[in-house]
Amino acid sequence: MADDQVDEDKRPASRRVADQLQTRIEAGEFAVGSALPTYRQLAAEYDVAVNTALAAVRLLRDSGLVSIRPNAGAQVRDRTEDIDTREEIRSISTALADLRATVQRVGSDLVSLEERLTDVARRTGAD
Repeated sequence: MADDQVDEDKRPASRRVADQLQTRIEAGEFAVGSALPTYRQLAAEYDVAVNTALAAVRLLRDSGLVSIRPNAGAQVRDRTEDIDTREEIRSISTALADLRATVQRVGSDLVSLEERLTDVARRTGAD
């Protein structure tokens, strides 16, 4: 990136580094389970302070792309099993509404059958 482009980019350095790392992860440069370079290596590669590299990796952790383990650094997470929470809630809500409607319908059918049974029993004297 040219110096004039860096000046135009108003994002914090940690965000710029995180975005570039995310692009690399999504491109498959870092496979699921693989370790990212150390914070010192990232700092040198992106010409930022070590604390900036650490902040960038924490941004990736907060977005769910990597996990950070003490003394092991950051590893790319397997996100294939992540649940889309909003879609899951929507799906459960729909299923619940359908079940509620079914229960109400069955309840109405039950009341109707009980009324018929009472009527038949009354007419036949089988009270």
